[in-house]
Amino acid sequence: MDDKKLNPLRLSVLAGIVFYFIFLAATPQNETLVEAQPNTALTSQPAQPAPATKPTISCKAQIEQVALSASELRLRINGAANQIIVYTDQGNLTAGTTEAGSAGEYRIRTPAPATAVQIDDCPVLSLR
Repeated sequence: MDDKKLNPLRLSVLAGIVFYFIFLAATPQNETLVEAQPNTALTSQPAQPAPATKPTISCKAQIEQVALSASELRLRINGAANQIIVYTDQGNLTAGTTEAGSAGEYRIRTPAPATAVQIDDCPVLSLR
């Protein structure tokens, strides 16, 4: 096939790729970033109190970074944790760390924006 006939096709594919990346750059990302300060006491109150029948687990982990969007919460945790509790205005979510992620990075889908997060029996981190 003649190379001159393929030039318009190549140009249109290139233009499509360029417009796609321009579109991605122009759309706003509805995401905020919250970083926890190391070695500080996080004493804020949860949106709803945790149940009293929860087993006592010592706090062996620390939240390093939280990325929050309208329907997802991403965490970076330093240490070992068993469960993550996410507080929202529509109720609480509990996720096991084995299902939510690995290697210290976890993603949890939420029905509403998260207001607070807690790992195991550690203090609650307010996201407001």
